[in-house]
Amino acid sequence: MSENATLLGTLNRLLKQPNATAGAIARGETASVANFLAGALACFAIYGLAAGFFQGDQQIVMAALKVPIIVFGTALLCLPSFYVFTSLAGSELSVSRTIGILAGFCAVLGLLMTGMIPIAWLFSVGTESIHIVFWMHLIMWLAALVFARNYLRDAFPTRPQRRALRLWIFLFILVSFQMATHLRPILWRDSGEGFFTAGKMSFVEHFRAMNAAAFPPR
Repeated sequence: MSENATLLGTLNRLLKQPNATAGAIARGETASVANFLAGALACFAIYGLAAGFFQGDQQIVMAALKVPIIVFGTALLCLPSFYVFTSLAGSELSVSRTIGILAGFCAVLGLLMTGMIPIAWLFSVGTESIHIVFWMHLIMWLAALVFARNYLRDAFPTRPQRRALRLWIFLFILVSFQMATHLRPILWRDSGEGFFTAGKMSFVEHFRAMNAAAFPPR
């Protein structure tokens, strides 16, 4: 088994040669989808653990479970638009190659968020303000998406395809916000509150409520 066929080898290649990896998949190289997804799952679960330390106790486990669900759920919901947008912009990639590229995109996002785990942990254990912690996680998520977009450049090299990607990334961001809202609570759970909060809410309302609750009771 070659080094690149292993989980660590696949993740190392993604880290060192992200856009070359996507380009290779687009040109017909077999994608290590299972390794991409396993790596992303591990990375986001560990990030969730660090985020859950804001409240501690059961919330550590809850955040570790919910963060990967948010990312994978967002990717799954955005897969059809990813294929349609890039196809209309001139891409001739098959559905299977598109899935491989998107799985790699999730793994790159996971690696980027893993690199920020020490920062997430420090803010989780070092501040009582959910307002500050919320904005810290939001900024790091958006920064990871900006850098992860570079992974897609070799797979979609033309100008129309990259314009379509910019639109898709914006859609991905909005869906990830709504997924986080749908799966609330993540950072803080009131006493007696269930694993999920019942009722519909837009991410705008959710983010406004998070900012209003600057200092939740300890």
